[in-house]
Amino acid sequence: MASKPISLGLIGTGIVAAGPYRKALERSTAVKAGGLFDPDAAKASALAEALEVRAYPDLDALLSDASIDAVAVLSPNHLHVDIALRSLRAGKHVLVEKPVAETVEEIEQLEAAAQRAGKVCMPAHNYIYNPSLIRAKRLIGEGRLGTVASGWILYNIFHPEEIACHYGGVLREVCVHHAYSLLFLLGKPAKVSAQLSRVHYHELTCEDQAMLTCTMPGGALVHLWASFAASDPTSDPWTVVYKILGTNGGIAYTWDDARYDDTGGPAWGIPNYLDGFYQELEFFVTQAIRNGETPLSTLADARDAIRIIEAAESSVAKAGTSVEVHY
Repeated sequence: MASKPISLGLIGTGIVAAGPYRKALERSTAVKAGGLFDPDAAKASALAEALEVRAYPDLDALLSDASIDAVAVLSPNHLHVDIALRSLRAGKHVLVEKPVAETVEEIEQLEAAAQRAGKVCMPAHNYIYNPSLIRAKRLIGEGRLGTVASGWILYNIFHPEEIACHYGGVLREVCVHHAYSLLFLLGKPAKVSAQLSRVHYHELTCEDQAMLTCTMPGGALVHLWASFAASDPTSDPWTVVYKILGTNGGIAYTWDDARYDDTGGPAWGIPNYLDGFYQELEFFVTQAIRNGETPLSTLADARDAIRIIEAAESSVAKAGTSVEVHY
């Protein structure tokens, strides 16, 4: 007999909740939307109607509902930690969007709270749940590439200022994806150098481009690039590209193997992007909650990703000088 679907409460009903998460929930038989909360009543009502669930009047009402098994924290970034802590104290499993927190100390608070509650607290590091990257990690781990020499993780998706204003700078918004992907595939970099720039914003003062060079303990150089300033319309686009080269082989992964028109968001017409949300939700429910397996993305990974970003910020402050990453 099939297990009863896990009931998931959505906390936050912004563009990610209304787009990728809604689409993932509509696909899944393992998890269903159980209700939602957002302080913006109009947005909450609209998504609740689309998902045919209840919009709770406040967060406490959602967290006190015993029918909600788990929550997805999809709020603005600065609210992630407080909401996740309250959810764990209420006895809910937690999937928390990235960046999980702003500091290492906040991650440590979440780790302690999850351990006390005996509940899963999983970072929503959706990129690495794609089967192609899981295979890449396996091949690298098996030594099929020989000694890894170099790598690239690239992101070029134009975001108009009215959309970008919801996110902040690309270093903490996008390069955190790159950082956790690097940790997943190759491990912890020893040093980071970084540069930031702003090209197309008129009102926003944050960066719309970031470039990091990470030196791995064995000497490999990995280049991380993120841009909201321009998409890549060329015949061999670098929309989102992963490439790892070793002395005996290489791996390439791209978001451009399939695309279709969808005006809902900057990457909504890219299946490899949307599928990551479905794949992470399935893992969260079936492997992590039901089977007790360790997630592919852990709070320790989120903590180390912050350390990489903090090292990059330190490098920028020192005019791009290479900075050691302290774990």
